Amino acid sequence: MGEAAVGRSGRTELDVLYLTDLRFPGGSSSSLVEETVAAVNAGYRVGALQCRSTSLRRDRTFHPSVRGLIDDGRLVLVRPDEPVDCRLAVVKHPTVLRDAIGGRLNVWSDVRVVFVGQVPQDRDGTVHYVPSDVHEHVTEALGGPAVWHPVSPVVRRSLKGTGVPLAEADWVEVIDPTRYSVDRSGPSGEVPVIGRHGRPSVLKWPGDAATLAEAYPTDGSATVRVLGGVDGLEGLLDEVPDRWEVLPFGAMDAADFLAGVDFFVYFHHPDLVEAFGRTVIEALASGCVVVLPPHFEDLFGEACRYVESAGVGDLVASLHRDSQAWLEASERGRRVVDERFSHVAHVARLGNLIGGPSSAAGRAAPTGRMPAGLREQRPRVLVSCVGMDAAGVAGVVRSLVTQRDRATGFAPVLVTTEAPPDVAEHLDEEFVLDPKLRRFTGSRSGLVVEVVPSRSSHDGPESWEDHLLGRLREIRRAHRIDSVTVADLAQPDAWLSLQASAG
Repeated sequence: MGEAAVGRSGRTELDVLYLTDLRFPGGSSSSLVEETVAAVNAGYRVGALQCRSTSLRRDRTFHPSVRGLIDDGRLVLVRPDEPVDCRLAVVKHPTVLRDAIGGRLNVWSDVRVVFVGQVPQDRDGTVHYVPSDVHEHVTEALGGPAVWHPVSPVVRRSLKGTGVPLAEADWVEVIDPTRYSVDRSGPSGEVPVIGRHGRPSVLKWPGDAATLAEAYPTDGSATVRVLGGVDGLEGLLDEVPDRWEVLPFGAMDAADFLAGVDFFVYFHHPDLVEAFGRTVIEALASGCVVVLPPHFEDLFGEACRYVESAGVGDLVASLHRDSQAWLEASERGRRVVDERFSHVAHVARLGNLIGGPSSAAGRAAPTGRMPAGLREQRPRVLVSCVGMDAAGVAGVVRSLVTQRDRATGFAPVLVTTEAPPDVAEHLDEEFVLDPKLRRFTGSRSGLVVEVVPSRSSHDGPESWEDHLLGRLREIRRAHRIDSVTVADLAQPDAWLSLQASAG
């Protein structure tokens, strides 16, 4: 495996490393979770490096399902300064490298991929990323070019002519079909049940009242069940029709919702360029007959039925009357999901790229070195343990590392009056001195520790209080600290650190 060979001494070993924003609230995080579960269950070791996406305009926590994978050890949360050897590096969303990170990551990979689940530009002119720029930034960050894998034919067409190297096959999203499987013998009742599930957005609905009424009957000819609310329909509906049953987004599990649906119908706003449609494969896996506009046929093929909105009513009525035809359409959809959109399909995809699982294991100590752009994404927090004893400081170290690894990314700098070797006696790591910078770094956690003299050990012309304030100012400048916190406000000298936070 040459220069990038997995297993070199002192480096974290992974089969797959994702570079993504773990805060994505919807499909991107769901896709990461499904792929991780599929890979880990097959024996691969998977990690993720948090990189901020320019598409998220406000701060968020990690997606709950991603956090669950990290907490139970199935997904390795890679630190930004952690040296990594991996067989496959996946940039999970182009917007995480829309801007350059200012240098090479300490990541060596055999295969590099950009997964593209979003078009570069919407029909309204909104630009999400420039493919050639992202390709350059990926090459810089990972030390070599990556092959771009679109999620669908729609995204593939949007990338043609941009100059990025495209894979021959699309990297479609996957699910575990067994989670959605429902025993069905035909439509559930005398009246067809039409369902739709999606996040609340005007773009997720048809753009005019006529199309809305054709796709989702308002005349009582079918029961319409909606999971995701009706936000955006204020100009198209005076009120929610009697035969509509509406639940807010997240009000119930998607699998439970789909179990009560005969026909899953999805028509969206003409301004939306729908890259994939994760809810579609969930509905297919549950046994719903899925009805879509014709432009989805390139993606889902024989799995679905395709008509314009004006034909939805007749198609639904016809299949509802013919239970055998409905069952054949339902089973065909399930079969396509198993073949193309399942965990088994993803494991086969990994096998084609990198072969079977390796014996990857172990974690490397953080180096403290990372590209400037990645460092800027992580606010620097000074945590003062001035006056605390060694055991107390060790307790703060343990808690601080836990909180750091649960957060969306911050870089703590701990200040203590205790000798780091004394603190290390209460921990399962050592603190290594950088003789040039006169600071310590945790051998496993990578936590940076600055030492200041205690009141009893201070020996100088100025008061200990003034000396400490001066040292805290120096530490703030050296680390470009964004905020200061005090570990124990009950300490008599905590006020000094609080005063430094305002300086």
